Amino acid sequence: MKIAVIEFAGRGGLLHYAWQLCEAMQLEGAEVTLITDRRYELARLPHAFTVLPVLQLWDPKPASDVRPALRRLRRGWRALRYYGEWHRVIRELRRLQPDVVHLGDIRFASDLVPIRMIRKIARVMGDICHNVRPFSGGAGSSGRFSMSSAERAAYARLYSQFDVIFVHHEINENDFRETFSSSAGKVTRIVHGNEEIFDRLSDKNLDAATLRQDLALVPSTRVILFFGTLTSYKGLDILLAAFSTVAERQSDVTLVVAGFPFGDFDPKTWLAEAARLGLCERVRLVPRYIEDSEVRAFMDLASVAAFPYREIYQSGAIQVALTFGVPVVATRVGAMAEVVRHEVTGLLVEPENPERLATALLRILADPATARSMGAAAAADAQERFSWRGVAREILASYSRLLNEEGR
Repeated sequence: MKIAVIEFAGRGGLLHYAWQLCEAMQLEGAEVTLITDRRYELARLPHAFTVLPVLQLWDPKPASDVRPALRRLRRGWRALRYYGEWHRVIRELRRLQPDVVHLGDIRFASDLVPIRMIRKIARVMGDICHNVRPFSGGAGSSGRFSMSSAERAAYARLYSQFDVIFVHHEINENDFRETFSSSAGKVTRIVHGNEEIFDRLSDKNLDAATLRQDLALVPSTRVILFFGTLTSYKGLDILLAAFSTVAERQSDVTLVVAGFPFGDFDPKTWLAEAARLGLCERVRLVPRYIEDSEVRAFMDLASVAAFPYREIYQSGAIQVALTFGVPVVATRVGAMAEVVRHEVTGLLVEPENPERLATALLRILADPATARSMGAAAAADAQERFSWRGVAREILASYSRLLNEEGR
C-alpha cells in the first residue's frame, strides 16, 4: 500500500505527529512518503519512510512578528503562496500515484478546491481531524475553537470528499458526528500517540541541571511546568492564580511556563499580573518556540506538569509529559479525562477553578511517593495505550478495507 502524507508545517507539533505516524505505518508494512515544507526540522533523524521537503511556506513559529499595519498585507501574500503550494502538492501526487492520500488538520474551509483535485488522484483519501472546530489564535482573534454556521456548511462539503476521517478519543468522535452528521458514517476513532520522538531528538549536552542554571533556579527548587503554545484557551491566568496559593504554602516551588506565544497571549500582561501577585521571583516565563532538542530537559526539570485548559480537543503537550513520566494535573475538558487516568497517572480538576487546581498541585508536591507512582504509570501508558504502532495498525486496517471494497 502506497501512502502519501501531506503536512504543510515543517516545524512544530503537527510535524512531530506526522513523523511518528509515518514511521509507524512504514514499520507496519506500508510504503509511506511525507510531503512537507523545506524548513523540515527533523531531517537529522534516521527515517524508515521517504520525505519530500518541497513546499515553500513560512515559519509557523517565528521569532518575531510584523507590525499590525503589515499583517493584512502579509495575510494576502501568504494566501496566494499557500494555494500555490497546494498545486505543488498535486503535482507530486500525480507523480507518486499513491493508493492513499492522507491529510492532517484542514486549515481553511477554502481548501475544498485543492482537495477536490486530490480526490481525482487518490484511490482512497483520509484525514485526521485534530480539531472539530478550527482554532483562531492570531492577533486580535478569539483565541478559542469556534465555527460559524457558514463555516460549518463549508467544512461539511469539505469532509464529504474523504473516505475516512480519524478523530482522537470518544468525546471528539461524538462532537464530530454531531457537528458533521452527513459524514458521521466515515468516522473512525483512534488515540493520540505518545511523544517518544523527543527522546531521540534530545540534546545530550542539555539536561535539567543546565536548564536550572539557564533559568536561574536553585538546585532545591521544585518546578511546576506548563509546556506548550501560550494562548488564552489554555488557562494561564487560572494557573497563575492557583500558583499564588501554592507559593503561599510551599516556599521551594517555582512555576515555569514555556512555549510559543500566539497573538492572543501577551507575555508582558501576564508578567505584570505575576508582579501584582508578588510572584516575580517565583515564576519563569520562556515565551518562545521550544526547540525539539530542549524538550526532554524541560520534562526532566518538572516535578509536576499543569494543563489548566478552558477547552481542548486533545493535547500533544500532555502526551509529552506522560511519555517522560511526569505526573500531571489537568482539567476535565475535551479528551483529557480519557487520556489522564485520575488518581493513577495524574489528577483531574474542573476548569476555571484556581482553588481546586492549587489543591491538586499541592497534593502531588506534598507526596513524592504518589508522584513517582503516577509518573511510572504515565510512562507505561505512553508505551502501551498510546503506542504509535497500535495507531498505525488501526489506520492501515481502515485503508486496507476501503481499498478492497468493490470498485476500488
